Amino acid sequence: MREFSTGANHAQPGDPARLATAILALVDATEPPLRLPLGSDTVARIEEKNRFVAAELEAWRTLALSTNFPA
Repeated sequence: MREFSTGANHAQPGDPARLATAILALVDATEPPLRLPLGSDTVARIEEKNRFVAAELEAWRTLALSTNFPA
């Protein structure tokens, strides 16, 4: 684990000082987000996951909606 963390150190796309600034901006937010993905890598992963979930939902939409009581 130490070997991994040593090799990964300073290879992250995010700037720790900018991360701290972003977190401090939440302190005064009137409606802070439930989740705040910080960093371009995190945003990209979430966007990819959302596309996957949307496609899966579309593929199974008819079956998913078929479980309601008849109208």
